[in-house]
Amino acid sequence: QHVSFFSRSTSHAALIYPWETYASFRALEFNTLISLVSALDFTLHVGYPTSEHVVPGCPVYVERIARAKHGSDTGSYDRNGEFGEVDFGRIWDFDNEKKDGLYFSEIVNMWIANRNMFDVAGFLFQVFLWGSFWLLAADGERILRKEDVRRLYDGSIFL
Repeated sequence: QHVSFFSRSTSHAALIYPWETYASFRALEFNTLISLVSALDFTLHVGYPTSEHVVPGCPVYVERIARAKHGSDTGSYDRNGEFGEVDFGRIWDFDNEKKDGLYFSEIVNMWIANRNMFDVAGFLFQVFLWGSFWLLAADGERILRKEDVRRLYDGSIFL
């Protein structure tokens, strides 16, 4: 659901083009360089698996977003794109102080624990996703709060 935020057009809401991803990151107040790199990274990692063509074009097909599930992730979404409460709860095993949030160092520990052998692309995409989200939503104490992560997963953080 949260991927819908990145579709900026009403005429082709089922597709997300790189310029829409760029505009979305700019709307979230990321700088030009991060927005550009994010648009390219998102399109490469998500556009290809959602395409129906052997040689895919550049848009991300929203209706097939579950195909873009990558390795080295938290497992909070299953292969069908369904949210799993139990797997979401495992994220908070890395909250060493039981503060209902994660410091950046705890997120790094989670990346390392979730890393699949030989899955460089999935690992780097996970670093990109969680790093971007920490920059976006960490509070003044530099903690990414559990309720904000839940809002990311359900898409309400973008409303």
